[in-house]
Amino acid sequence: MKLTRIYLSVISACTAFTPFLVNSAGLSMSQLATAKSVATAGAANVTNSSDSSATISNAAALSGIEASSYISGAQYINVFNQFTRDDTGASSEASKGLIAPHASYAKRLNEESVFGISLHSAGGLGVKYSNGVGANPINLISENAITVVDATGGISYRVTNKLSLGASLILQYMKVDVIGGVNTNLKELATGDNIASSFALSSYYELSESTHLGMQYRHKTDHEIDVETSLDINPTAALSWITSVDMGLKHALSEQSALMINAKFENWEDYDDKYRWTYSLGLGAERQINKLTIYAGASYDSSPVSENNRDVLLPVDEQWRVGFGGEYELDSGNQLGLAYQYQNNGAADISADNELLQPTGSYENNRIHFVTVSYRH
Repeated sequence: MKLTRIYLSVISACTAFTPFLVNSAGLSMSQLATAKSVATAGAANVTNSSDSSATISNAAALSGIEASSYISGAQYINVFNQFTRDDTGASSEASKGLIAPHASYAKRLNEESVFGISLHSAGGLGVKYSNGVGANPINLISENAITVVDATGGISYRVTNKLSLGASLILQYMKVDVIGGVNTNLKELATGDNIASSFALSSYYELSESTHLGMQYRHKTDHEIDVETSLDINPTAALSWITSVDMGLKHALSEQSALMINAKFENWEDYDDKYRWTYSLGLGAERQINKLTIYAGASYDSSPVSENNRDVLLPVDEQWRVGFGGEYELDSGNQLGLAYQYQNNGAADISADNELLQPTGSYENNRIHFVTVSYRH
């Protein structure tokens, strides 16, 4: 009888959470795997015109590249949180470490145009639960992961001496894996992947010699994932990676230092209609000291969901980030970068009082560490 109840619970749960698998333990990352992006907490992304990673953050800004540029990097991501239920006092820790890569290349085609290509992780993450998701006695899910990788091709066209416009075509690969808990006897509870296309439009404007403006609109990416399960159902999940609008300003205080201001909006209603638009504000700075360029920054994101609609698969609230790092110019003229960023995902309280995925409770130490190394030519 106990096993029958567990089996019926698994079926009900699988049916319930299948539409939400895309963002299970997944985040839309504010930073690329480059030292400048991680160190400034993403505040420098949309106004970056110095290297090929602009293919991702603002293709129009590729106009700042003189001949060619390439950059490669990798960031180590370590995620941790602990959820405690109000009803039983039971708790479960979610933790994991993983590596996200970055590679991009850009080349000037003529006086007006620059083309760039890139490969990077737009979001994702993955966690293992010490006592199942939500510390539920059924221990339905023991591991939960999403992989989101973008292959992007972008082009910048200089319209005037001050204005450049850009466009990007994005092919996004998405993979979801959910491993069953110890009490379910279902190792691979659900898995599926898909490739879908999207696009981005951008602009880069030189307001003055010292002040530059950047903006990028990225359209949502719609996926239809054929989910394979350990049960007798294999549903198709219609999932979307979110729409975003990114705006920024970079102002040079001198030849050696500059400030970057960033504002970003993300439409989490693309993920689920219970969610909402969010806004992000960021501030970054850079300072060049001989061959060393130092970066620092901080950013804030509003919460995408209320306590009543939040679930244990996506325990994000207001998010705070702070980063620092630098790049050192080698004898070859190339730049070697190292940076660190701390992200706090907030208290992420849940008050829905649904025992399975929305049990009433709260999180402690809901954070992520980022460490990245990059090499830029």
